[in-house]
Amino acid sequence: MNQLEIAADRRSEWFEEIRTWSAPTLAAAFTVTVVLMLIVAASKPAWLLLGAGRGFVPEEYYHVWGFVLTLGTVFGQAVGWAGGSAVAFYVMAALGFPPTWATVRLAMSVVYVGLAVLPLWAYHVLYGSWLLGLPRAGLDEWLSANYPGARWFLITSHPIVDYSFIPLAVVFLGLLWWFGERLRQEAILRTALALALLTTSLAVALSLAIHSILVHVRIGT
Repeated sequence: MNQLEIAADRRSEWFEEIRTWSAPTLAAAFTVTVVLMLIVAASKPAWLLLGAGRGFVPEEYYHVWGFVLTLGTVFGQAVGWAGGSAVAFYVMAALGFPPTWATVRLAMSVVYVGLAVLPLWAYHVLYGSWLLGLPRAGLDEWLSANYPGARWFLITSHPIVDYSFIPLAVVFLGLLWWFGERLRQEAILRTALALALLTTSLAVALSLAIHSILVHVRIGT
């Protein structure tokens, strides 16, 4: 078999792999989009406080623009994970790791941890030091009195969203390593893995949104 035939076989394998994962990914993407839509609709006052799109979007549509930005963050992270996993795999293969499914899963795992940790770590590095000096006393009461629909999202759900990375990581990594080769054969497992990944991206995006809204509230914008 010459090099052209080998390259053609590899492309065919990649196309088949993409086709295999396309339906589970679309199903997970639809589910996460609907969940985010419901969250934004239920917490509309919080997104008005963020003021996303101020200056070119009417105030009554701030929550719509907040939804668009958050959804873009969700899928942007997922695309970054896919690209990062591919790069990590090729780097590992170049370093001598065998080009096997186990190496692919290891690359996916490493980049997944980065997806769940790095965005929030970077946010806290950039903003954490001076945010600690902003007043927090009375925030709960002020939200309850003026924006009751925002309180549950900004206060009640805040720790839930932040700590959701732990069970989500357990589910994602558990599926990836416990089922192994079956992930490539069973659509329901592929769908569960895709949903765990996109739900992690959703949790990261919501955490960033909550922190951003709180910054706006504290600095009075």
